Amino acid sequence: MGFWIFMLLMNVIIPFTMIGFGKYFCKSGPKDINMAFGYRTGMSMKNKETWVFAH
Repeated sequence: MGFWIFMLLMNVIIPFTMIGFGKYFCKSGPKDINMAFGYRTGMSMKNKETWVFAH
């Protein structure tokens, strides 16, 4: 029974988390180039201008 409660919670929490991060990125993405958070590709991390354009 505990497993099914856990699965129900995950099915509810994960979509709301994704919506929350989506709204956060629409309003204000990461300002500085970093390796932990944001759209991290070789091209987007090349310089500040491409980092801002990617976000």
